Amino acid sequence: MADLIELSSRIIDDGVADEPVNRVTEELSELGDDLAIVESFSHSVVLRTDEGAVAFDASGKKSGIAVTEAIAGWSKLPVTHLVYTHGHIDHVGGSGAFAERWGAPTVVGHENVAPRFDRYEYTNDWNVDINRRQFGGIRQDFGMMAPSTDSATSAMWRHFLPSNALRPDVEVGDHHTLVLGGETIELHHARGETDDHLWAWLPARRAIMAGDFLIWNFPNAGNPQKVQRFPIEWAAAMRAMAAMDPELIVPAHGLPIAGVDRIRTVLHTIADTLDTLVAQVVEMMNGGAKLDEIVHTVRVPDATLALPYLRPL
Repeated sequence: MADLIELSSRIIDDGVADEPVNRVTEELSELGDDLAIVESFSHSVVLRTDEGAVAFDASGKKSGIAVTEAIAGWSKLPVTHLVYTHGHIDHVGGSGAFAERWGAPTVVGHENVAPRFDRYEYTNDWNVDINRRQFGGIRQDFGMMAPSTDSATSAMWRHFLPSNALRPDVEVGDHHTLVLGGETIELHHARGETDDHLWAWLPARRAIMAGDFLIWNFPNAGNPQKVQRFPIEWAAAMRAMAAMDPELIVPAHGLPIAGVDRIRTVLHTIADTLDTLVAQVVEMMNGGAKLDEIVHTVRVPDATLALPYLRPL
């Protein structure tokens, strides 16, 4: 398997995604001393400390089992803390597997994660239906499955949020600092794909855990069948990350990226693209354009959409 950093550097520098960038291998790769990633849907990033391990995201209901197996094969330390970058089910659905293997870890998430869970339970069947529309059939690795003629099987898998998903023990507002085993983890809240999103800054490592702010596809910043998304704040969050001058940024989907200049270019390009898209839409809105006219008029340049980290999917 190619080194992930070398692979992403080559693809970004060449501008050609000639190998898959959004990979679901369930394999663990080291990114540095005591830092590793399990490529899944979503990824789980794990940091070993003197007092236990911290995992960023738990992946989905079914993939969470493979993720915990990969982590356990790499580290004898238990995962004592689990940080949710946000409450989407492919990031929290595997948390039950973490609890089964290591006992319930301390779960850290934004204060809007719990209301999200409540909403998922209240609108369970709606969420199953709209995700079937978006993803073309709901798969087991999302914690669900495609429609079944077996009524008992279908009923078993129609629970959108897994019943054993762990709720946050520590709820974060705008900012929270976690210190564990000599490692400092600064958690920052910003709205982007969701209203409950956190990104993590590890100052000693000059590394960012970006969650879904960076997904190696065009940002999922607007979905007419789902709750409000926040492209303006998303762009601001990307610039805030770039201002840290990170040497490593690890997304929850796609490849990790290394190098201050390379990371800055990626983050600012995404931010500029979102800002330009918003500006076009608002200009047409203020000019009295109708929705259909805006949808069929506003465009992103083909050259931008050809960038390996901005391709539409």
